[in-house]
Amino acid sequence: MSAAPDAARAAAGVAQYDAIAVPYQRSKESPIRRYLESHGFFALLGEVAGLAVLDLACGDGFYTRQLRQRGARQVLGVDISTAMIGLACRQLLPADTGLDYLVCDVQDLPDLGRFDVVTAAYLLHYARDVGELGRMCRSIARQLPPGGRLVAINENPDQPECRYAGYLRYGFSKSVASPRGEGSPITYAMISGRELFRFEVYHFERATYEAALAAAGFTDIRWQPLELDPQGLAVMGAEYWSEYLGNPPVVGLTARRAG
Repeated sequence: MSAAPDAARAAAGVAQYDAIAVPYQRSKESPIRRYLESHGFFALLGEVAGLAVLDLACGDGFYTRQLRQRGARQVLGVDISTAMIGLACRQLLPADTGLDYLVCDVQDLPDLGRFDVVTAAYLLHYARDVGELGRMCRSIARQLPPGGRLVAINENPDQPECRYAGYLRYGFSKSVASPRGEGSPITYAMISGRELFRFEVYHFERATYEAALAAAGFTDIRWQPLELDPQGLAVMGAEYWSEYLGNPPVVGLTARRAG
């Protein structure tokens, strides 16, 4: 494939993220983001005090800031979107030492040093084909020493396409053209306040993700459901969460750099 189509695809991807930066930031206030995604992410991650963490697809720095607040000694947030990083930088305080941001496509990351953990909440499923997925995984592996961890939130590859409906109570919908195949675009439509915004991710089978990670040098690859915060259960009630937990659209993913 020539460089021109690749560049055009990359530019379209950046435009997608830039366009949704502000409404996507506001969506972090939803119960799903607060009680399930955020709680589940940090349950997977565990203790970060004293660690160096690379936060990929950091967006407006939602997790990047929390990682530093939880004691990580160094946190670098990376996102492809200049608008997202702009939102993150505007929230920096003079006392925010050990916290920095970089605009870069994960596929093109230089060697940034060695991090104990790479976090990637909603990254890998933005790969548009197996080649891009492989480049992402290799780029992540380069930033980790042997034994270093990857902790991610990702599209649930095992979710049947016939079960993509049923999320309107949570403020979003999910759809894919049938028949779904490797690299099929999945469209999310989300409500932030009164504003509707859309973005696309891509479907890959579990085996495809695992093969890309293994080829990049990862082992101990595990898929794990996100853990619900007990406070969310108390506040919203069990019935509210039943559809999401019974049919999770996303899942936790962890792996270690072989060594």
